[in-house]
Amino acid sequence: MSTTQSPLDTARVEELAELFGDKETLLELFDEFLQECPARLQTMRQGLATHKPDLIDSGAHAMKDSSANLGAVGIQETATLIEDLARTNHLEDVGGFLDQLEVEIQRFNEHLQLYGLD
Repeated sequence: MSTTQSPLDTARVEELAELFGDKETLLELFDEFLQECPARLQTMRQGLATHKPDLIDSGAHAMKDSSANLGAVGIQETATLIEDLARTNHLEDVGGFLDQLEVEIQRFNEHLQLYGLD
């Protein structure tokens, strides 16, 4: 996973903009997603701390699906890796990927701001 790749699939954003027909609705979707991220991250970190892969899996799965719908490719890729690790009970690498997920969320938010989608 490369941090030089754009964190936003602009083609997907254009599809969403066409689907919803206005920027405000799209902004609300992005905002809702970003507001949910801290709680999902906290749940996954709690799952890691208590060795409960199901908590990690559920948080990563939700984040993967939501980010895919919104075109947040960096978040989607990282959440997929976390989900796979949790499902195979390989938790030793999850902490590093949770840190990377936070970076990807920040990159996504910054990218939205650059394009006036914040």
